[in-house]
Amino acid sequence: MSFLAPWFLAGLGLLSIPIIIHLTHRQRSRVTVFPSLMFLRKLPFKTMNRRRIRHPLLFALRCIAVILLALAFSRPFFDSVAEVEAGSARDVVILLDVSASLGYEGRWEAALDSARAVLDGLGEGDRAAVATFDEQARERVPLTLDLAAAREALTGLSTTDLGTRLEAGIQLAGRILSESEDRTREVALVSDFQRTGWEDGGRVRLPDGVSLRAASVAPDEAANVALAEAAVRAADDGRVRLLARLANMGEAPVERLPVSLEIAGRTVATVPVDMPPRGVGTAVFEDLALPDGRSRGRLTVPEDGLAIDNEFRFVAAPEAGLRTLILENNRRGSDGSLFLERALGIGDAPRIETSRTPATGLDAGALSAADFAILNDGDLADAGRAGRLREWVSEGGGLLIVLGRDASMNRWSDAGLALLGAGPGSLVDAADGRRLSWLDYDHPVFELFSGPRSGDFSGARFDRFWSMEPAEGTAVVARFDSGEPALFEHPVGEGRVLVWTSTLDRFWNDLALQPVFLPFVHRLALHATGYREPERWIEAGGVLELTALVGPGGTGAAGLAGDEAEWVLVDPDGDRQPVEVGEGPTWIEFPRAGFYQVALRDDADRATTVAVNPRITESDLTPVATERVVEAVAGVAPAAGGTGEDGATAGGETVPRRAELWWVLLLLAGLVLGVESVLANRWTRQRPVSGLAGA
Repeated sequence: MSFLAPWFLAGLGLLSIPIIIHLTHRQRSRVTVFPSLMFLRKLPFKTMNRRRIRHPLLFALRCIAVILLALAFSRPFFDSVAEVEAGSARDVVILLDVSASLGYEGRWEAALDSARAVLDGLGEGDRAAVATFDEQARERVPLTLDLAAAREALTGLSTTDLGTRLEAGIQLAGRILSESEDRTREVALVSDFQRTGWEDGGRVRLPDGVSLRAASVAPDEAANVALAEAAVRAADDGRVRLLARLANMGEAPVERLPVSLEIAGRTVATVPVDMPPRGVGTAVFEDLALPDGRSRGRLTVPEDGLAIDNEFRFVAAPEAGLRTLILENNRRGSDGSLFLERALGIGDAPRIETSRTPATGLDAGALSAADFAILNDGDLADAGRAGRLREWVSEGGGLLIVLGRDASMNRWSDAGLALLGAGPGSLVDAADGRRLSWLDYDHPVFELFSGPRSGDFSGARFDRFWSMEPAEGTAVVARFDSGEPALFEHPVGEGRVLVWTSTLDRFWNDLALQPVFLPFVHRLALHATGYREPERWIEAGGVLELTALVGPGGTGAAGLAGDEAEWVLVDPDGDRQPVEVGEGPTWIEFPRAGFYQVALRDDADRATTVAVNPRITESDLTPVATERVVEAVAGVAPAAGGTGEDGATAGGETVPRRAELWWVLLLLAGLVLGVESVLANRWTRQRPVSGLAGA
């Protein structure tokens, strides 16, 4: 018999509790009323009371209950095994972890030695297969009697830059052995058993009759510092500020760690960083001038046990920002757009530059330099002005129409109403105040506020707004508690128009005084323009679409439609491989860390640099207990000494089946306690008269 939680056997020390109760507890005597004893002579006498156990059966039942509870919580079990004929042939799958974390000093060599030791233990007639896994599992050598071929396959393996998924490897090993019959079937799993690679592993099990060896190559302690992220933020005068985030995965603090920044092959600065144990730190590089275009950026720290995360690559490119044009109503004065202008001017991701111009003087030249336009409390009575706005939006511009007291809906032209996406509205004067009662939290504008404590719009009071009836094809994004739309949008060509039916100042509501106002205005601008923060880096194993790199919105020429030129992918080693462009989207995979280039074969100017880094989860080297993996996968806890670098199996040359007894012990404990309660209640009611008391 074995125990899954032997520490609970320490609960047997609680046996002292019934002993103490039985030897120290004194039953209360029944008091009998008797006449006064004042005329009786008082005689002194001495007594000596010797403690003894009055009810041995109760004492025994209580002790037995404590013993049964302690044994139940220690979870004892018996291994019932199906014996396999001695010397029978075996099928063994060597399942080898090749993820990035195996690059920690000494781990990969230890893993290969463990795999070779499994092959050395096989005899004549035994078959072996070799499979590897990182985020995906691959069969390297199928089940074969040629053990030399399996050994040769191990020689040609190396670690990858990808993450760990133990579940993927175990599923593949189970499929390889599922068709094996009349043979002993085993899986020899060699890994560092990263905890981050086992988050979903409890859902996978090996087929019946397959045992598991677990050989861990994780060191007792592993110190590691990883570069996790780089963020570029716009500063003044066209310069930028770069933030580098680091993670200390070790149990010791890190002091004055030098973090170096390199731009376009030149080291520009080094910043020291302190980090607590299992904590994070930030290196800030101020006042940087980036070269034009997309340059290669690199962050480095001194080498430690895991070299792959001591370098972080990114694309250094100036942040273009968003150019916003506010079309003002001349009759409102200079403060009509104050709240909008101040809200848009705060923040640097991206930086939003604003300018104002009278709505009546709108011309095509003013619009051509803008990414985002706001018609603030103006009208579109002039069909020519409405036509210029519509043409600009159709080409990809983003327009926000804010309706106020001077919107004068009865004066709008048909072209203006078509751009608005609604018919003429009526002004609602809500003396009791209206609230925003419904928001589409799946919409990009409000998605930021969908989480708990992420912003509350219900606190804003609206005294006036325009009641609109959106046209067909227009999506309502927010409503007042009376049901009227507060925000709606509709597409126009390549762009989109958003309509807010009240003001964005303090005139008709107090939304501008609420904490949600600033992020709300920013989300309106980002969604209207379709802004996406540029991809400065991706994780190894990620994919990008070719048109996103070199087509519209990329750095190359205007798209791939009808482009018969040949595209090539240049990997970090400089090797070139063609990119096949089909009818649909063309996806490019980046499996390794480093700098890639996507370029035309005969046109180096039409190229894009892609920075790829390993997954940060591979930097956390904390292992999961191998016993936990074996128990979840094979349904049996490994015997003492059954895991480790020797690769010993849980169950040896048997097919283990565990018979657990904890539920039987809990049932018996409950039965014993029930009998004890019945007897105790019966005997304690039978109390003898033990003395006299005066009235």
